[in-house]
Amino acid sequence: MSVVHLVPGPGSHGVVRHALTLLAQPPLTGSPVVRGRHLGSPPGLHPRLAHLHVTDHLWGESPDAAAAAVERVAQRCPVSLTLHDLPQEGEGAERRARRAAGYRRMVAAARGVVVASEHERELLLACLDGGPVPPVEVVPLPLDAPDLSPSRPPGSGEVAVLGYLYPGKGHLDVLDAMAGLPPSTGFAALGAHSPGHDDLVGAVVATARAQGRVARVTGWLADAAMHEEARRVAVPVVAPVHVSASGSVGSWIAAGRRPLATTNPYVVELARRCPGSVTLVERDDLPAAIARALADPTSTWLEPSVPIGPSTAEVAQTYSDVLAGWAR
Repeated sequence: MSVVHLVPGPGSHGVVRHALTLLAQPPLTGSPVVRGRHLGSPPGLHPRLAHLHVTDHLWGESPDAAAAAVERVAQRCPVSLTLHDLPQEGEGAERRARRAAGYRRMVAAARGVVVASEHERELLLACLDGGPVPPVEVVPLPLDAPDLSPSRPPGSGEVAVLGYLYPGKGHLDVLDAMAGLPPSTGFAALGAHSPGHDDLVGAVVATARAQGRVARVTGWLADAAMHEEARRVAVPVVAPVHVSASGSVGSWIAAGRRPLATTNPYVVELARRCPGSVTLVERDDLPAAIARALADPTSTWLEPSVPIGPSTAEVAQTYSDVLAGWAR
């Protein structure tokens, strides 16, 4: 056996969905998958490499606990990591320090690391603080061929943010940017709140009500329903305070949308790789950008000529090649 993948966490979590989607592709379908933090002890499970799909809170109750879990696997066999949600300055000095210490321990146990963007590579190097750096591969999040069907569902007229509600995702920032719009323009939060952040649902509704407008929070949506909603809204927006790599952008693109995206290193990198896939907006210009998009709805849809990629199949093949090299 060459490579086994460890993917802990609920199937609805973005990191887990990303991993399982890749593992369902032909280059990786032969790889054993353990849906947990431990290799266990079946007699035939002797991999040359265990590849761990990691964000710290899926691997432990604290960054230290997550690091200890990764180190336990590394005592059994060589490990490599895909790292998500890397620590960054904007999350606060104390929290970043705790998380960075945990990530350093995890990386020290690995023979190779995958991240999803050059920006994440920079975050990783900052986290390691001059310490040893294993081989790091940048493998972008997949962007599959978008839905460019000319048939579109009846529009809802709403400005929308897609993905889990959690602090810093940008829902309240977008509502603040809508303050000068007519109250008839609604707001939609497409997705459920993250565990422990149900208070944000009330905050979104109350902020919209104070502006005289309606806010709609859909709760969890199956893929087909999310796709439909993403095609119904008037203005798709991506405006997180902190971001390293964003699956929400990919969901908008898959629905054929060209979202407004507040400028940060990740979306700038994406715009360079796939020109025309997003409309870059400075955060201070978000109110005007939303008004412009409402006045010109065609600007929120992808043109057929926009290059989109790499595909899920291409990303899976890259993973297969990279991990095969680390398993030798």
